[in-house]
Amino acid sequence: MDSYKITYHPLVFEEDLKKIPQGDQRKILSAIFKKLSKDPYAYGKPLQKELKGYFRLRIMDYRAIYRIEKREIIVEVVKIGIRKDLIVYLQAAKRLKNL
Repeated sequence: MDSYKITYHPLVFEEDLKKIPQGDQRKILSAIFKKLSKDPYAYGKPLQKELKGYFRLRIMDYRAIYRIEKREIIVEVVKIGIRKDLIVYLQAAKRLKNL
């Protein structure tokens, strides 16, 4: 099976990761690469409503919101945020509307 290429929405680095301690940043990016480049369907859970077609990946106390582009074997991470509440989903939906 081919491996998936991981891409990131520009704001993941400009905003999301800057709010996260550096040690956690490394763990998050490592987990995203290890899991999503191999099998993004197996590790993530599909989302509903405004984020239908997207998935979430739980990494420690964070969530990564991503979509899978089958034709090009790409996983695009659109949002990373703390998972204690629904804010990460609302911010991801808002970010996608601005594309």
